[in-house]
This record gives sequence, C-alpha cells and structure tokens, in this order.
Amino acid sequence: MTRYFPLLLLFLFSSALKAQTINVIKTGPPPAIKAIDVEPEFPGGTKAFYKYISKSITFPADVDPEQVQGIITLSMAIEKDGSLTDIKILKGLTETMDVETLRIMKASPRWKPGMQHGNPIRVRYTFNINYSLVGKKK
Repeated sequence: MTRYFPLLLLFLFSSALKAQTINVIKTGPPPAIKAIDVEPEFPGGTKAFYKYISKSITFPADVDPEQVQGIITLSMAIEKDGSLTDIKILKGLTETMDVETLRIMKASPRWKPGMQHGNPIRVRYTFNINYSLVGKKK
C-alpha cells in the first residue's frame, strides 16, 4: 500500500491540475485598423485653413481680448464628399468664441476627403485652433 501511495498522490495532483486548465478559443485575427493613404485636407493646406479662419472670424465689440486668447479643441467628421459633419467643441474657450468657431467651421468650404486604396473615406478629425490677438492693446 505504501508503494502505491506516491502513485496515488501523483494521480490526484495531475487530476487537480487538469481541473484548473483554462481553454482559450480563438475566433480569428483581431480587427484590422484601417490605414489612411491620404489624410483629409482643407483646400490649399494648413496655412490656407488658418488664413480662412482669421478672415472669417468676427469678434463682438464687447469681447475682452484676454478672453479671446487660448486654444479650442474641435472634433469633426470629414465625409467622402469633403463636407464637414458632427462638428463638436471638445475643449472650449468662452461661449462666444465656441459659437463663433462652430459658425466658421459649418461655413467652411468642402475639404479634400481622406483616401484609402484610391477611394474617398469618412475620417474623424480632432485638432486645435489657437486664438491670439496680435497687436491688440487693452
């Protein structure tokens, strides 16, 4: 009996390990992240975009220049046809500047859409607009 006791322990130990086995079921490769071949772009590029903003913005007379200085973070979708949709302020500056920034973006000309494999695609875009009044005095 004592001769079989180590074998019995070994059998019980291996049974205990077998009971704790975890099965992993693979369902396929993880979903691929779509790469963009060509990023969406404002007509004329980044410099033209900031020029468009500076020409389009109108500051109310009662706005304090100190309130105008800062960064607004925007999020938007650039559709396959270049139109802008779902424009949102993620981090605002002041209510007046947020409303004015939304107005400017909604009036924006169509952008060049993002491209993937030669086809236009919808792209979600997040970026900052830095407002500063250069040369203004209190």
